[in-house]
Amino acid sequence: MNLKILIADDDPMDRVLFKNNIRKPGFDLDILEASSAEEALSMISEHEDLSCVFLDYMMPDMDGISVLKRIYDEGADLAPFPVVMLTGYGSEAVAIDAIRYGAQDYLIKDNITTDTLYIALAKAREVFDLKRNRNDALAVLEHSQKMDAVGQLTGGIAHDFNNLLTIIFGNTRLLEMGLHKEPVDTEFIGKKIEVIEKAAKRGADLIKRLMLFSRQRVLDPETIDVNDLIVGLEDLLERSLGEMINFKTDLSADVYDINVDPGQMEHAIINIGVNARDVMLDGGDFIIKTENVQVDGVVAEKLKLEPGPYVKLTLSDTGTGIPDHVVEKIFDPFFTTKDVGKGTGLGLSMVYGFIQESGGAIGVESKKGEGTSFHLYFPKSQMKVENKHLDQIPIEEGVVSGSETILVVEDEDEIRRITVDLMEKYGYRVLEAANGHEAIDVLRGANEPIDLVFTDIAMPGEMNGVQMAARAEVLQPNIKLFFTTGYAKDAVPDMHLAERYAMINKPYDPVSLMRKLREVLDAE
Repeated sequence: MNLKILIADDDPMDRVLFKNNIRKPGFDLDILEASSAEEALSMISEHEDLSCVFLDYMMPDMDGISVLKRIYDEGADLAPFPVVMLTGYGSEAVAIDAIRYGAQDYLIKDNITTDTLYIALAKAREVFDLKRNRNDALAVLEHSQKMDAVGQLTGGIAHDFNNLLTIIFGNTRLLEMGLHKEPVDTEFIGKKIEVIEKAAKRGADLIKRLMLFSRQRVLDPETIDVNDLIVGLEDLLERSLGEMINFKTDLSADVYDINVDPGQMEHAIINIGVNARDVMLDGGDFIIKTENVQVDGVVAEKLKLEPGPYVKLTLSDTGTGIPDHVVEKIFDPFFTTKDVGKGTGLGLSMVYGFIQESGGAIGVESKKGEGTSFHLYFPKSQMKVENKHLDQIPIEEGVVSGSETILVVEDEDEIRRITVDLMEKYGYRVLEAANGHEAIDVLRGANEPIDLVFTDIAMPGEMNGVQMAARAEVLQPNIKLFFTTGYAKDAVPDMHLAERYAMINKPYDPVSLMRKLREVLDAE
């Protein structure tokens, strides 16, 4: 048997004793020697085929446990190679630490013989291989579970989008038929447009949830009064819960401000509310309570929160309750108790992720037949509320027309056409380009200054939107830049170069686009 052994020991006599005892007929040994911890670390990094490392605990530059910590892979719970710790005296603490950081065995030097060395060598290699094979098997299992999850996710998302597209296709056809009928029923047309818009918004929300779930879109937190947000949601919640559910609130008058993404906060409340509705088929109560709490001691430790002041939201229902075996899984991604095709299993996992990223925590209490309460904790904000949430502003308020010249750069023809038409309706003079090179040609050929470039970031060809915008600034130094993208921040080259400029994420609604456009044009 061919074996490559490393002995790391600062005592040359101990190394000689080791080499004399490790020699055995039938074994072809290549023995490497290290007289210090740093030399051992260097050899471990240079040699990828070591059969085992015998590591002395006491060395002048670094102890053996410190060496193990340097090479230990916490994820695999292994060092790169089998390791046997050697020491001149017995110590249970050293033995425990050695095993904890990847060693497979522990030998006292006074007990070293040829037999003990080979028993330790065989044990170390066997335990190492078993753990590595177990890790490989777990990796295969994890991959299989991920594929199952992706399949489940794909099915759920496909179902949701097919429903939305069916709504859009059907109502678009009805809209077309209504426009060709004399006289035109404007009330009917308006209702069809409203249904199409709602379906599109649901699709946009679904994409946003997926991107947040995969960490491809960051949260956009702001300081809010959570009571105001809940009051603003009352109508939507009542419609979502249905006539059979009594919606009640118990809002503390002096509740702290919190710093969260308002859209995700609304989504969390609605998601929990809709889940409550689904378990109260015969009716019941859904109650939202807000209060200030001081999280300390055992509670802080249990919730894994820093001690301090928090706002606590309690969302309770009087439904059937959640079985114990289900409570343990409700925040797991893709876990759902709904029938196939009726849920993606993303809802509560999204809520959990949002609250965690906001510096808070969520807990759940449930008793069979007595209902369920979700407890959401958010740290008190050090900032004051300055702006009203956009959802509370009348839809046309703040949308101002203009007469400036805008260059729209977008490779998707339909999106470019809609954007150009919309801007022209509000009075702007609009030029257009399908890619970066066309945009540069437009800029060079313009007879008058262009006030602003509104450009997609990800475009086909050799020049993306950021690169084009940089050249636009050279051609017209006073030009303003306004970016858009439907991609994740890390998925687009040069994205970081656009961070200091105005940005609106796709899909955007016309009112938000026009409001933001006016802000950019009016900014100093």
